[in-house]
Amino acid sequence: MFNAYLGMIILYCLKQINGERTIYSVYHLLKGKKSSQTIQDAYLFNITELFQAFSFISRTEFDQTVLNCAKEGLLEETAPQHYILTKKGLDWLAHRLEEKPIPRSLNGWKNHHLTDLFWERLSILVQVCSNLLHHETKYIPVQKRKETLFWLKGYLSAHGKNRAALARELHAELTACFELNHESDPSVIVLRLSGHNRAGLTPVQAAMQLGIDLGHYHLQFLGFIHFLLDLLQRESDQYRLLHPLITDLHKELPLTKSTARTFQMINEGRTLQEIAAIRRLKESTIEDHIVEMALNIQEFDISRYVDIDKQKVIQKAAELATSKQLKQIRKYAPMADYFEIRLVMAKLGGDIWT
Repeated sequence: MFNAYLGMIILYCLKQINGERTIYSVYHLLKGKKSSQTIQDAYLFNITELFQAFSFISRTEFDQTVLNCAKEGLLEETAPQHYILTKKGLDWLAHRLEEKPIPRSLNGWKNHHLTDLFWERLSILVQVCSNLLHHETKYIPVQKRKETLFWLKGYLSAHGKNRAALARELHAELTACFELNHESDPSVIVLRLSGHNRAGLTPVQAAMQLGIDLGHYHLQFLGFIHFLLDLLQRESDQYRLLHPLITDLHKELPLTKSTARTFQMINEGRTLQEIAAIRRLKESTIEDHIVEMALNIQEFDISRYVDIDKQKVIQKAAELATSKQLKQIRKYAPMADYFEIRLVMAKLGGDIWT
């Protein structure tokens, strides 16, 4: 069902990793697997925007899409589960990306934990406001989660004293947001919204109405949601009614659960070795956590693990290396261990290769 556009996305990711990881690193990225390795790879190969972009893709469908691409001569297997793009594959990808580019607003790693909740709140709020405006009380809510309905009750209590004014202002704010997005058609959102005597379309129906394949539609929808999230975070004072949809959704650091616990213990003054012993985990696991912190916490100081002079040596080694593989970088920085290299590369992000 998603193979046409999914094939393009997989090829794009495989081009970025250039044979240095297995195809399943891409699968885990698209599924949104919250492992330190997946998150590190997303940053290292500059594909953070595609984190959890296709969370519903099965491994069978993924494998079949890769196999189809290989049969079409777009991919060449260089080692078991390792593929690189052929000349034909590179040309095909360039043409497809020009024809159907990945939305610039897509930002999977930053927004993946907000996307579903924001859509639940937006869709139920629009439906309720539309029905309130028409004095309709008998309809089936599009969202059923108790947490979302509880949030809605609080929202209406705070903002909904004049229901007609609420509906008009909400419409005006949404229209203003839609008009600021110059790369995507607002219909990808509007067609999905329910209102008075109107049922929102399913993703399949919306894709058919817009005349695009389902995978393409899905990424357009996701990109538009991420555009709205970034806009509301950036210009909160401009959107009195829309910004409250996300005000309580930014309290957690973007860390995996286990890494968050390690971060807490580091802030308590514990060493890497102490944390491993207390948590009964391998030191290498705690190292993974620390690398994840360096990737996601801008102010995280890595100098307690890698001194400044060694950081400079590793950065220079990374610039000289022809590959992002750690063993290649270590050839130019033999005094550094793999943890130190990973940590410095995490702090540098993908900028050093762009």
